[in-house]
Amino acid sequence: MLPPIRRLLADFASGRLEPTELLARCHGAIDRLDPSLNALPTRRDRAACVDEAERTGRAIAAGEPVGPLAGLPYVAKDSFDTAGLRTTLGSPIFADRVPAADAPGVARLRAGGAVLIAKSNTPEFAAGSQTFNPVLGATRNPHDATRTVGGSSGGAAAALAAGMAVVADGSDLAASLRNPASFCGVVGMRPSTRLDPTLADGPNGFDLMSTVGPLARCVDDCRLVRTALFEPAAPRPLRAWLAAMDARPHPPEPRALRLAYSADCGGVPLAAPVRATFERAIDTLRATGATLVEAHPDFSGADEAFLTLRGLYFVEWLGELYATERARMKDTVVWNIEQGLALDAAAIARAQRLRTQVFRRVAAFVRGFDAFLLPTVQVLPFPLDVPYPTAIDGVPLVNYIDWLKTCYWISASGHPAVSIPCGRARDGDSPPLPVGLQLVGRWGRDDALLDVAETVESVLAPLDPPVAF
Repeated sequence: MLPPIRRLLADFASGRLEPTELLARCHGAIDRLDPSLNALPTRRDRAACVDEAERTGRAIAAGEPVGPLAGLPYVAKDSFDTAGLRTTLGSPIFADRVPAADAPGVARLRAGGAVLIAKSNTPEFAAGSQTFNPVLGATRNPHDATRTVGGSSGGAAAALAAGMAVVADGSDLAASLRNPASFCGVVGMRPSTRLDPTLADGPNGFDLMSTVGPLARCVDDCRLVRTALFEPAAPRPLRAWLAAMDARPHPPEPRALRLAYSADCGGVPLAAPVRATFERAIDTLRATGATLVEAHPDFSGADEAFLTLRGLYFVEWLGELYATERARMKDTVVWNIEQGLALDAAAIARAQRLRTQVFRRVAAFVRGFDAFLLPTVQVLPFPLDVPYPTAIDGVPLVNYIDWLKTCYWISASGHPAVSIPCGRARDGDSPPLPVGLQLVGRWGRDDALLDVAETVESVLAPLDPPVAF
């Protein structure tokens, strides 16, 4: 397993490890594992990667200013533009597209020193939490290659879990950072919903539904990648970055935490193995002296608000393309667009009002706690040949994202949420499969949420022992 980012940077600074050596380890893992996993189907020229890592290593050795992610191998989601490197969005329409410039988030991570090595696989137009598409194929779960990695940032989560990369990005509309993190046993964060046109990667720079965010192998790594994305800073010598990292206050003690929790938020369908794993994690936290209160916010209106605004989002993004390329789009993408095209101004206005009400109720609820805990995903990773679940423990689902309510209700609320591993469970005779615990924090207090998540991660670590792939 690769060490955390902070230790890798310390090894760079001391000369114990060169960026080129870390790059070679990641390339070796890609060579061994990706022929089976298909997480990184588009790769950057290796000589260019080595040249960049060598330049970074020389700068670090000379004490020159570098970014906070200096020399760390990075994979960018295939829905984000990368200059000179194919970006397909998983669609036959863009199978050979090579952008001229980096997307804003990609540019920030590269400016932070991360070395772009590949593009991570995603569903067609990042729609659906199952990573497969007709251009680049399906991505397999490192924990069980017969199962999905989720999505839409599925290739990124698989690459991190398998040690093929250190830094990864993604985006999250319904669940696309948190779902694959849960399915692959890594960490994914949907930040607080903020208006940031400088990071927008679509036609509507003022969209408040989909957000860019980090995926990582632990909470501390997630914090560092999130900071590089949302709080870019001028370069400085690597030892200065490390000193700033070490000066951060320690996360709270478990016994100081007051946490709300709910397995099903009052009746959301939940697979029995997920419920059992979640409850075991809650019992483990309670044993530390943390205060656990079984309660949940009122999410009424979240379904209508999210589904309506999701339809609007797809029309803004793909409506013009749909007019000429409908036949080359997958059915669930067409469904999303047509849901949006059927909307009128009254439906959109109602959805905006409902979403504001959901935000206010969740905000009032979480003010009484350090975090609200719930399962990240309602099911375990399912077989690769299943496009999406149609029922959970015999309860029929309404549409192809109905199994993601525990994530998209939080998206509708606008609050920050992070998924961390909380144990494993079997599906019949499957190997142990990862289960994610989702922590929801106060709006705009993303760092405080990560502090809580780091504490909870340390408590739950024995439930999620390392896996060698």
